[in-house]
Amino acid sequence: MLLLQLLSPLAAAPFPLAASLSPLAAAITAPINVPRRCDRASTPAAWVGRRELLRLPLGVLPLAALHAAPAAAAEPTGVRISDSVKVKIIKAKSLRAMVRRSAQNRRSLPMDTTPGVNNYPSLTQELKRQEKLVLLPLQAELARIAASAELPEEKRKALALQPLLLKGHLLELQQALAEAKFEEYTSKTTKATYPGGKVERELEEVCETLDDFLALAAGKDVEIRDD
Repeated sequence: MLLLQLLSPLAAAPFPLAASLSPLAAAITAPINVPRRCDRASTPAAWVGRRELLRLPLGVLPLAALHAAPAAAAEPTGVRISDSVKVKIIKAKSLRAMVRRSAQNRRSLPMDTTPGVNNYPSLTQELKRQEKLVLLPLQAELARIAASAELPEEKRKALALQPLLLKGHLLELQQALAEAKFEEYTSKTTKATYPGGKVERELEEVCETLDDFLALAAGKDVEIRDD
């Protein structure tokens, strides 16, 4: 209003000056029509590209476009697994390949045929060490994660089952280690042959259980496996 009062005397000035100020006064006093709703689908002609929009004077932009709220970010899904747990999972899954390779290498050397003799003492000790450092702590960590997971009921139950399955596989692994079952073995369940013996097969089941845990934690479905 103050600006209009200042411009009023100038509007009565000689013609050239008044003519140059008339559009400015008209622009100031002109009403601003703000659309109640910007519907892209119903009024495509009213929308312009981003480059064209940036070239337009600020005064012609609809207020709705200037104050448009950003789209809401999608909420994250799944269960968060810490980096330390991920590292343990990687280490646990590497044990199968280590057993497979080491058992084959050991059999390339002379073997003691005395009944009951463990021809794989170094491999046995290393696996027991990894069981203490990696496998058992990992099983406890997964049980803790599953207990606090926020998932749909069915997936939450399936997730909570995996640490229990892992515990069972670790008990079977301990039994296979106690009997030094590293000799080549063919599974009746999978029909596959394991150069690392029954120990390798138990570690394969450990790997499968870890894969299922990660999939369920990410909100995915898993297949039912045969033991």
